[in-house]
Amino acid sequence: MNVDPDSLTARGLSRYVFAVASSLRVPRHAVHYEVSELSSAYLALHRRSPAFPELDLMLLWDERHGWSVALETAPADDPVVLAYLGDDVLAEADEVHRFVEDVIAGRCPGQPDPPPALDAEQAEELVWRLAARAEDGLAA
Repeated sequence: MNVDPDSLTARGLSRYVFAVASSLRVPRHAVHYEVSELSSAYLALHRRSPAFPELDLMLLWDERHGWSVALETAPADDPVVLAYLGDDVLAEADEVHRFVEDVIAGRCPGQPDPPPALDAEQAEELVWRLAARAEDGLAA
């Protein structure tokens, strides 16, 4: 995305990520996001899947593929993604919440492979959609 970290778009991403975190009752200290060349977010779920009881789960977001649930692995290792939500990279918080609950319950929601990356037009639309989220917050 590569936008100014103080822009409406960056503030919109912050509002969005924290809305999802709130829906899942993830504390602020367990949330990280960044606006950079590839904007992303990380939410530590502090929950486990019955299929992998020895590993914590994390909820990941990036501007290319949207949300995914992955296993917390060693810091030097890539995360092991269990499922991608797919569809809209800015899915509503309640939809993301249901997705996480379904993954944990083993109901295999979403899709196993990453959805296609956004094209240039969709990426530009994402910038505007995030900025609109920040503007909505300013009016409240």
